[in-house]
Amino acid sequence: SLLAEESFIPDPPSLNATNYILMDSISGRVLAEKDADERIEPASITKIMTGYVAADQADKGFVSLSDEVLISENCWRKKGSKMFIREGSRVSMSDLIKGMVIQSGNDASSAIAEHVAASEEGFVQLMNLACNDMGSKNF
Repeated sequence: SLLAEESFIPDPPSLNATNYILMDSISGRVLAEKDADERIEPASITKIMTGYVAADQADKGFVSLSDEVLISENCWRKKGSKMFIREGSRVSMSDLIKGMVIQSGNDASSAIAEHVAASEEGFVQLMNLACNDMGSKNF
């Protein structure tokens, strides 16, 4: 059978990354990796999980992409990359998601977290549950 045959896998490219893993999505076979199990700062991976959890909560009906989210002082004061939302303003969930994805907005990410789970700490618990559901062991 063709599926049983081993494919040629070239050497991994030289990457400017300290850690990575590339897996075949069907077989789960690791094709290339470098220090994949080493613990590192998650950086913007948390924004991917924020988007995933927010979409999941919207699919379950707990929030809506049309919700108008009140921006807290905590969100407004966030450092780093921003969407530049102002404290006391209202921004739709869908616009916050765009601000998080396009601008990598820390302020937008925090506003989503506060809206979905009432606090950033509560949202971290939701992200950890989602990671557990996915079978993630190293988070």
